Amino acid sequence: MPNQAGRMVTSSGTTAKWARHLIPRAIFIGYGLGFIIMGHLLLVSRPAHRSKDEKIDSEFVSRESFSVSGLAEKTTEEEEEDKGDTKCEPELFPPKFWTGRFNYSPPVEAASEVSETRQPGQAMFGTIATQREIWRHQHPSSCENKKFLVYIMLGWANGIGSSLHVATVALRVALDTDRILVLYPTPNHRWMKGTYCDDYDTMDACYFEPFTSCSIYDIFGGKLPAWDEIPAIDLGGGNDQSNLTVLGSHVNSIGSYFQMIMGAPDRFSKFFPLSGMRGDHWYHWWRAQAVAYMVRPNLRTLRELDSRRQLLFRNKPIDPGTISIHIRHGDKWKESTLVPDEVYLRLAEELVEKFPDIATRNIFLSTEDPNSVQFFAKVTNWSVSWTNVSRVDDSTISPMDYAERIGWTEEYLNSLLSLELALECDAFVGMYSSNWNRLINELRSTVRCKSHFPYVDVHQGWYINDCGW
Repeated sequence: MPNQAGRMVTSSGTTAKWARHLIPRAIFIGYGLGFIIMGHLLLVSRPAHRSKDEKIDSEFVSRESFSVSGLAEKTTEEEEEDKGDTKCEPELFPPKFWTGRFNYSPPVEAASEVSETRQPGQAMFGTIATQREIWRHQHPSSCENKKFLVYIMLGWANGIGSSLHVATVALRVALDTDRILVLYPTPNHRWMKGTYCDDYDTMDACYFEPFTSCSIYDIFGGKLPAWDEIPAIDLGGGNDQSNLTVLGSHVNSIGSYFQMIMGAPDRFSKFFPLSGMRGDHWYHWWRAQAVAYMVRPNLRTLRELDSRRQLLFRNKPIDPGTISIHIRHGDKWKESTLVPDEVYLRLAEELVEKFPDIATRNIFLSTEDPNSVQFFAKVTNWSVSWTNVSRVDDSTISPMDYAERIGWTEEYLNSLLSLELALECDAFVGMYSSNWNRLINELRSTVRCKSHFPYVDVHQGWYINDCGW
């Protein structure tokens, strides 16, 4: 059947026909903004904090016995074969990946209404092997005699999706230079401004599983230097830094090197020919893989999302066949042409018509625009749900402006809840020019094993040919 962006179904099982349309668009939004206030503004004397949760609740998927050494059980030939594979099952991932929440199973009678062809089981080519490779790199058996790239996250002027996508380039640099990526403590970071992150000093420690098993305080012998005391990485090759154990990196030190932004780690390049994907689109594949690794909510955050789901979504399940629609309005008109709500609804209708075995007349709507909620609340012949959060009718407001009003950690957690609910859907309507839409597409195509489910873009339609710069 014809290649269709998002659906990515092939009768032969080969990846070449669909992978070129799969890779999510990951454009930097203002990566030159958000210069980080460093040095004396950072509370560098605070020790690293991790989750205080020790008991693992039974409703959360836990594979604590999955060891680093277990990742090396396959032969080199088997690993190479996996890199071109699209098979995807939650248990194949390393531990604590955001592969799904199985405590929200739909009723049996609801599940039986949709064909078995809509069950997940495919990911971007090479996803499992790539995640295992990243995990091995970031979780060595010993942190001694290793080299490190210390990275400082984008600041207050950037949204959640933007800051994560820029960080994927830092992970690429770390892999290519054989250094372990470690986040530099930024307790004054705006997205950590709130009681939820009071006891934490890095983004990964607060919301996610740590990016590495190597503590930055151990790296520096217990005393953290000021940021400007860490030698900056030189990607131009003018200086030999091979003898330096620790190098520093932030958006300005990597953003000026176009080849780093537009590519993927060298270690994965040998299996790209298997994909049939154009070389200038490889970086989209890499962004999805890096996001899948970084966005792994920790147990504390998963519990918080459960509480918010009860409070803001009445603990409702996402029914099989539900269509995710994410509408980014607000100040997005400054960067992209906004699309009327009617277009999103029309594309949802087309999803049901084209894929009746997958999509149903259920919509989960995520948006910051109350006018979009009002529009979809009035549609007939559809069941539409959304989270009960406050929204602002202001075309000048950015996500950061809104976070400043309601609380930065509050907005971060509410956004993660919307992301979780969207990922439980089985068909998708979005806009690639939105970083958040790309997060949905990247995660559903990797850890959620739904790359073969349909996705339609409000600008490009069913065939995603323009993946941006």
